[in-house]
Parts: sequence; structure tokens; C-alpha cells
Amino acid sequence: MRANPWSLLWLTAVFGHHAAAADVFVSLGGADNNAGTSDKPLKSLPAAQKALRDLLARSPNENITVNLAPGVYPLSAPLVLTEKDSGNNGASVNWVGPGAIISGGIDVTGWTAESNGIYSAKVPVGVKSRNLYVNGKAANLARRKVNRGDLRYTSTSVTWSNSGLDWLSNTKGIDKAEMRWISSFTDRYSPIQSVKNRELVMKQNSWFHNNWGYDHISKPNADFGVWVQNALALLVEGGQFFLDSAAGKVYYKPLAGENIATSKAYLGVLEALVTIGGTSYGSPAQNIYFKDISFAHTTWNQVTDIGYIDQQTGGNICETNRKDDRSNFESARPWWCQMPSAVQVSAAKNVGFSGGNYTQLGAGGIGIGNDPNAHLSGVGLGASRVAVRDAYFTQIMGNSITAGGIRPDAHHPPDNRMINQYIDITGNIFYNVSILYSSTVPIFAAYVQYSTITNNDIDYTPYSGICLGYGWGSNDAGGSQEYVNRGLYKYQTKYTTPTISRNNLIQGNLAHRYGYGHTDLGAYYTLSKSPDTYLTDNYAYDASGFGTYTDEGSNSYIIANNVLLSSGQWSAQNGVNTANNTYKDNYYRTGINRPGNFQISNLSQASVNAKRVAYRAGILPGKRAGRPVSNQPVSALPDGVVTVSLTRDSLSITVDNFDDKEFTNVTFEARVTNNSFQIGSDIGTVPKTVPANGKATGSWKVNGNGANTGKVTATVKYVNSRTGESRTLTGGN
Repeated sequence: MRANPWSLLWLTAVFGHHAAAADVFVSLGGADNNAGTSDKPLKSLPAAQKALRDLLARSPNENITVNLAPGVYPLSAPLVLTEKDSGNNGASVNWVGPGAIISGGIDVTGWTAESNGIYSAKVPVGVKSRNLYVNGKAANLARRKVNRGDLRYTSTSVTWSNSGLDWLSNTKGIDKAEMRWISSFTDRYSPIQSVKNRELVMKQNSWFHNNWGYDHISKPNADFGVWVQNALALLVEGGQFFLDSAAGKVYYKPLAGENIATSKAYLGVLEALVTIGGTSYGSPAQNIYFKDISFAHTTWNQVTDIGYIDQQTGGNICETNRKDDRSNFESARPWWCQMPSAVQVSAAKNVGFSGGNYTQLGAGGIGIGNDPNAHLSGVGLGASRVAVRDAYFTQIMGNSITAGGIRPDAHHPPDNRMINQYIDITGNIFYNVSILYSSTVPIFAAYVQYSTITNNDIDYTPYSGICLGYGWGSNDAGGSQEYVNRGLYKYQTKYTTPTISRNNLIQGNLAHRYGYGHTDLGAYYTLSKSPDTYLTDNYAYDASGFGTYTDEGSNSYIIANNVLLSSGQWSAQNGVNTANNTYKDNYYRTGINRPGNFQISNLSQASVNAKRVAYRAGILPGKRAGRPVSNQPVSALPDGVVTVSLTRDSLSITVDNFDDKEFTNVTFEARVTNNSFQIGSDIGTVPKTVPANGKATGSWKVNGNGANTGKVTATVKYVNSRTGESRTLTGGN
């Protein structure tokens, strides 16, 4: 397993103990005119920020901790932390709050029964939102599915000839609704402008851009469904909602068995919750850490205004009034935007998030060093030594974590302070994410360097698991012949120098049940060149998508010691310049044979090291207690292996322990199955323990002439000291 020395030292500082010289206390039972002490806490986060700045002004070089008591803290505007809220000269500012939730939503109460099982509640008149969350889950917009094959497309409209679709013209409010198309690797939304006879006239320029490029509405590479949505008249199914902003009213139809009277509902209103960033690269935010604080209840309203012109993993065309060359899609590529996140970090260094939950967020979860268009501050990129560790992500509408940018300054920055580097994403759990924008992913790192993505647990996501890189090789040194042919370099530089992407590590991750809503994807997906980047010791299974997928331009990766048992190809490759990649000691189920790698039908046929990789993938065993990990049970994926070695003179039984704590009370039993020899006395000391993530061997003499061809079955009993379970392993020669 490859170490990541570039992150170890600073991470100790990020998540180690901070001796607080001063404290600010906040509680929902407090008051903002209080002193902010433990017995007289403040009530709101803005008041806490003011108290923090007062302390920093008096004691700029001391550690300060803002302590949040449990509860939901609603924000009316994002909490903006800058260099004025930072720790100085090695001191830190720590926001700590087990059980505290920072919310950008409105608590919706007072539901009234309407007809057809629908309920309504009052909200502020004029409020805008695309996201209602009920009992911790995102409700769908009121919608109805249509058959893609029944639709026809023109430069202005969606049309049909099938009379069975005439309800589209007659549905009240359809002229203010929208349509959604899910295809191979895109998930596109387009607003409706007006209605004619068997024709929906679509809003421009969104409609033009959504029928431009690749895998677009009228020329999809695959079909995963089409819906018309966001009109009250479409609200017929449980789990759907509609917001009448002008009337200040939200409508919801509960799911079967869901009692609206006892349900908890929030309407996401803010698009960002917390932003951390300096006002310039010369004045970065720094030494700011969040521990055990959760974030929830945001929305993203751009989609209502111009649609979602999706290009993959949150990249989208958002500047629909740009003077692009409409004869060539490549004219827009250099200016794609990124989906914003609820928590944003840019122009910052030494920032950490540990623990907490990220849930019910209407676009991205955490954005680290994204392009300026994805940051409220307007200052993007420039994230250095930023860590996200031990958190839980669920019900995120877009990318859960987005690191790096995709525009020219991200891959060829004019100022080295803009480089995104030393990003650490470790020990996080992602379950049921990318809910609304399904071509997004749990972890997407675009152009970054010296960064680590390690020991994350990914379960149930519609597209790829972990994505590294962007640009399809077009921004690498010397460019790409594919993009010469497409004409891209008429609109952007053909670079002669490499991008900043290099020396990254994707290690020890677990991905399963991925790719259920798209095609052209992998558990571990790469784009463009990234020298000295390792994908190692990862595990993938229970999916039809690819294992590793080196897409266009993927070059100079080392792909080793992975266990890739999904039913798709284990090492898919696509496009030009996907060369110079090293594959070694991977175990796989399906796909091409690469020398030095091993095809197996199931994990039982793998080496001891491969079984160790599978068991330890995701959250490390010693950190799984009390967390909702998705690892297979020990009955399906044992915590160790027994191997037997028999020579003419001796029998050796080795126990490998894959866990983080030692095996204790170890006993050995060996049975000769062909009675050709006898087992004599032990040689040396027979071990009573097996070290954590290690092995131990017991040896015995053998007597008789049949030892060379003899068969032995060994049974080892032990206690896993981490779980306290008594277990048995068997093995033979």
C-alpha cells in the first residue's frame, strides 16, 4: 500500500487537539445580546462570528473555539468566513458542535389537507426553491413520465403526433414548467416557454444549448427517461411537491404510510451555507476547522431560470448569452461552469472538516478550489491543505465533493497561488447521493496535485464512484489530435506545458451499487494526464459499470493491487492518448487480459493480499464502529485467512489477520485427510495471538512417507479483539 507522506504532517495539525485559549458558546436557547459564555450563550451564527472577530482583534495569535450546542441553526444568509475570521501564526479557529446542524431552509409546518391526498402549507410569498425535504429525504418535483420515442425535436420546440400525449398541451401551468432528459452521461433540464397545439415551445437559449454537443436531448447515447415536471397539475404521485412562489404556498403529496402531521419538512432556500475564502490570493483564509457540525437544506435556482445544460460531473453551460460560435460546440467548452456547493472553500489554506453529516443539499455538498463561477466570493481556486474526513453524505443533489476547477486558470494558472493542492478526502461515507442531477458523483477531483482520496465508502450512486481529471486530454501538453479535428484550438490555447494534475493518490476505497442510472462510467474514472498518480488497493463489486475507466487522455497512471469484481470491464479505455498506464497485480472478474493481472470468478480465488484489500476497503476496520458502513458482513468477507504449507519434514499453518486489532485466544487444529502421515510435536512456540493487520505462523513436525503428497485441513479459532466475536477460519493445502 502506497503511503501519502505529503499529507501526514499537516493533517496532525488539522485534526489534532487544539488547546483553546478562548471560547464562544452558542445555543438555540441563548440570546444575541449575551456575552457568549458557557452560562450566557449567544443564539445565532452571525452573532458568534462577530464575537469571534472581537476576540481575534484582541488576541490574534491565540486558539479560539466556537462551541455550538445541539440543534438546527437557520441562516438567512450564508456565513462568510474570510481572512478576518482566520487563525494567525499557527493558531486556529475551531467551530465545534456535535449535534449542531447549519440549515439554509425554512421549517415548513401547518399543513392543510387539499384534494386527492395533497397537503399545502404557507411559506413566504416570493420565496424561490427547487427542493423540499421531508423526513430527511428529497421530494421530487411534481412530474409525469413520457416516452422519449413519441417526441420529436425542432430548433424551437418539442412536438408529438401521438394523441395519447395531448394532455401535455392541456395541462394547467405547463407553460411555466420544464422537461428533464436522462441520457448516457448527461441529465438535462430545459424550461418551457409556451404551449401550442401538440407543441411545447422551449425557452431559449437553453434549448439551443441543450441540443448542442454530445449525448444531448435530440441525439442521446442512451435513454434513461424523460419527464415533464414542475406544475401543480402534475402532482399525482406520493413523494412529490410543487411550490407556488407567487402565492406563498407549497404543496406535497405524502408517500404511502407517511403521516404529514408528524413529518418534518424543510424548504431549501439558501444556495450556500458556509463559504471560506480570502478576498485575494495574497490574503487567504487560513487555519479554520469544523468538527462534528452538520449541514443541510439548500437549493439551486439556476435550473429554474435557464435549465441545466449538463456536460458531465457538474460541468454545465451557464452563460447562455455568451457569443459562442454556434457552428461549433467546441467554442463553448473552455467556458463551462461548475455546479456550486453548499460549503465552499477557495483562496484558503489549512482548512479542515471532520465528522458531521452533509444531507438534503440542493446542488453540491463541499466545493474545494472550484472556478470563480461556483464560489459566492467570486474568488475561486487557490485551495491548499484542505481536508474532509470522517463525514457522512446522503441526499446530496449533485457532486458530494468537488475539488478543483475546470476552466483555463484551473489547469494552467497564471499565479501559482491559484493551484489546488494537498487536498485530502478520507474516511467519508457516501450513501444514496447524486439524487437530482444524476450524472454527478460522490467525489470529483478535476485539476489537483499532491492530493489523496483514501478509504471512502461509496454505496448506491447513479453514475461513477470517484472521478479524477477533466478536459478529455485537450489541455495536456501538445494538445489532442481529436480536438484538433473538432476545432477546439480555434477557441482556446493549444498548450505546450502540462497541466497542474500530478502526484495524486486514490487508495483503499470501496465502491458498489454504482452506475445504476447511466452508462459510460466506472467505479474509478479518470480523464487526462496525471503523472505519478496511483489508483491502488481499491475494491469494486455489485455493479454493471466498469471497474477502472481511463477515458480520453488518461495517461501516466499506476493502477495496481485493486480488486474489481463488477460485471463490467475491469479496465475500460476510451479515446486517444490513453497510454503509458501501468496495470499490475489487479484481480478482476471480466475484461481483457493484461499481463501481470489475474482473472477470477469470485473473491475466494484471489490471493491473500487481494482478500486483505477487499476486507479493508472503505472505512478502516478500527473506525467502523458506530458508523453506517456498507462493507460486506464477515460471513461473506472474512476478517482473515488460513493457509497451509506442507513439506517432507514440517507442517506450517499461517493465519493472516486483516483487521485493525489483534486476534486473541488463538487455537490451531489440523486434520490429515488421507492418513498418509502423522503430525508430530510443534516446532517453536505456537502463537496465541495474531497481530493487527499482520500474520502469525505455527509449525509442527510431520512423520511418515506421505507428507509430500498429503492433504491437511487446518481449523483456527480466535477472538477478534475489536468486535469481541469468536470466529473460526479453515484452510488447506
